[in-house]
Amino acid sequence: MARNVLVVSTVEHADDAIRAEIGEADTVKVVVPAVRQGFLDWLANDQQAFDRAEGVAEQTAEALPGETVEAGAGEANVGLAIRDALATFPADEIVVAVRPEEQEGFVESAATDDAPQHSIEGVPVRFVVIGDQNSA
Repeated sequence: MARNVLVVSTVEHADDAIRAEIGEADTVKVVVPAVRQGFLDWLANDQQAFDRAEGVAEQTAEALPGETVEAGAGEANVGLAIRDALATFPADEIVVAVRPEEQEGFVESAATDDAPQHSIEGVPVRFVVIGDQNSA
Protein backbone atom coordinates (compact mmCIF):
# COMPACT_ATOMS: atom_id res chain seq x y z
CA MET A 1 0.00 0.00 0.00
CA ALA A 2 1.43 3.39 -1.02
CA ARG A 3 2.19 5.79 1.83
CA ASN A 4 2.49 9.56 1.57
CA VAL A 5 4.45 11.10 4.43
CA LEU A 6 4.67 14.81 5.15
CA VAL A 7 7.90 15.63 6.99
CA VAL A 8 8.03 18.95 8.84
CA SER A 9 11.34 19.63 10.54
CA THR A 10 12.69 22.52 12.58
CA VAL A 11 15.95 20.59 13.07
CA GLU A 12 18.98 20.73 10.80
CA HIS A 13 20.98 17.54 10.19
CA ALA A 14 18.14 15.30 11.35
CA ASP A 15 18.21 13.05 8.28
CA ASP A 16 19.08 9.79 10.06
CA ALA A 17 16.44 10.20 12.78
CA ILE A 18 13.75 11.19 10.28
CA ARG A 19 14.66 8.32 7.95
CA ALA A 20 14.26 5.88 10.86
CA GLU A 21 10.83 7.36 11.67
CA ILE A 22 9.33 7.30 8.18
CA GLY A 23 10.65 3.91 7.11
CA GLU A 24 9.91 3.04 3.49
CA ALA A 25 7.50 5.80 2.51
CA ASP A 26 6.55 5.82 -1.14
CA THR A 27 6.16 9.57 -1.47
CA VAL A 28 7.56 12.29 0.76
CA LYS A 29 7.05 16.03 1.01
CA VAL A 30 9.52 17.96 3.17
CA VAL A 31 8.74 21.33 4.73
CA VAL A 32 11.18 23.25 6.92
CA PRO A 33 9.53 26.16 8.72
CA ALA A 34 11.69 29.29 8.77
CA VAL A 35 12.16 29.34 12.55
CA ARG A 36 15.93 29.65 12.93
CA GLN A 37 15.96 33.43 13.28
CA GLY A 38 15.80 36.13 15.90
CA PHE A 39 12.57 37.80 16.99
CA LEU A 40 13.29 41.06 15.12
CA ASP A 41 14.23 39.14 11.97
CA TRP A 42 10.97 37.20 12.25
CA LEU A 43 9.01 40.46 12.50
CA ALA A 44 10.79 41.69 9.37
CA ASN A 45 10.00 38.47 7.42
CA ASP A 46 13.68 37.58 7.13
CA GLN A 47 14.59 36.32 3.64
CA GLN A 48 17.88 34.87 4.91
CA ALA A 49 16.02 32.54 7.30
CA PHE A 50 13.68 31.50 4.48
CA ASP A 51 16.63 30.75 2.17
CA ARG A 52 18.34 28.74 4.92
CA ALA A 53 15.16 26.72 5.53
CA GLU A 54 14.86 26.09 1.79
CA GLY A 55 18.39 24.63 1.71
CA VAL A 56 17.79 22.45 4.76
CA ALA A 57 14.56 21.11 3.20
CA GLU A 58 16.33 20.17 -0.03
CA GLN A 59 19.21 18.51 1.87
CA THR A 60 16.79 16.56 4.07
CA ALA A 61 14.73 15.42 1.07
CA GLU A 62 17.83 14.06 -0.69
CA ALA A 63 18.62 11.86 2.33
CA LEU A 64 15.16 10.32 2.70
CA PRO A 65 13.79 7.17 1.05
CA GLY A 66 10.96 7.29 -1.44
CA GLU A 67 10.16 9.82 -4.10
CA THR A 68 10.24 13.42 -2.92
CA VAL A 69 7.48 15.37 -4.60
CA GLU A 70 8.48 18.69 -3.09
CA ALA A 71 10.94 20.16 -0.60
CA GLY A 72 10.90 23.74 0.56
CA ALA A 73 10.66 26.33 3.26
CA GLY A 74 7.39 26.91 5.03
CA GLU A 75 5.68 29.36 7.33
CA ALA A 76 7.41 29.87 10.69
CA ASN A 77 4.24 28.67 12.42
CA VAL A 78 4.43 24.85 12.33
CA GLY A 79 0.65 24.37 12.38
CA LEU A 80 0.23 26.75 9.45
CA ALA A 81 3.12 25.12 7.56
CA ILE A 82 1.38 21.74 7.95
CA ARG A 83 -1.99 23.09 6.78
CA ASP A 84 -0.36 24.75 3.76
CA ALA A 85 1.40 21.50 2.82
CA LEU A 86 -1.78 19.44 3.19
CA ALA A 87 -3.50 21.71 0.69
CA THR A 88 -1.29 20.27 -2.08
CA PHE A 89 -0.15 16.92 -0.68
CA PRO A 90 -2.52 14.10 0.41
CA ALA A 91 -0.51 12.87 3.40
CA ASP A 92 -1.29 9.61 5.17
CA GLU A 93 0.98 10.57 8.05
CA ILE A 94 2.78 13.67 9.33
CA VAL A 95 6.15 13.42 11.06
CA VAL A 96 7.24 16.60 12.86
CA ALA A 97 10.88 16.78 13.97
CA VAL A 98 11.59 19.37 16.67
CA ARG A 99 14.44 20.22 18.99
CA PRO A 100 14.14 19.81 22.77
CA GLU A 101 12.48 22.82 24.44
CA GLU A 102 15.73 23.90 26.08
CA GLN A 103 17.38 24.18 22.64
CA GLU A 104 14.60 26.14 20.93
CA GLY A 105 14.95 29.84 20.21
CA PHE A 106 12.10 32.31 20.74
CA VAL A 107 10.62 32.04 17.25
CA GLU A 108 10.97 28.25 17.17
CA SER A 109 9.33 27.88 20.57
CA ALA A 110 6.39 30.05 19.53
CA ALA A 111 6.13 28.18 16.22
CA THR A 112 5.81 24.76 17.84
CA ASP A 113 3.52 25.77 20.72
CA ASP A 114 0.37 25.65 18.61
CA ALA A 115 1.33 22.69 16.41
CA PRO A 116 -1.33 19.98 16.28
CA GLN A 117 -0.47 17.26 18.78
CA HIS A 118 -2.26 14.12 17.55
CA SER A 119 -3.89 14.76 14.19
CA ILE A 120 -4.83 17.49 11.77
CA GLU A 121 -7.57 17.20 9.19
CA GLY A 122 -7.79 13.49 10.08
CA VAL A 123 -4.10 12.83 9.38
CA PRO A 124 -2.10 11.43 12.31
CA VAL A 125 0.76 13.61 13.57
CA ARG A 126 3.84 12.10 15.22
CA PHE A 127 6.46 14.25 16.95
CA VAL A 128 10.12 13.28 17.11
CA VAL A 129 12.41 15.24 19.46
CA ILE A 130 15.94 15.48 18.09
CA GLY A 131 18.84 17.22 19.79
CA ASP A 132 20.69 19.63 17.51
CA GLN A 133 24.45 19.24 17.66
CA ASN A 134 24.87 22.78 16.34
CA SER A 135 22.88 24.53 19.05
CA ALA A 136 24.51 26.75 21.61
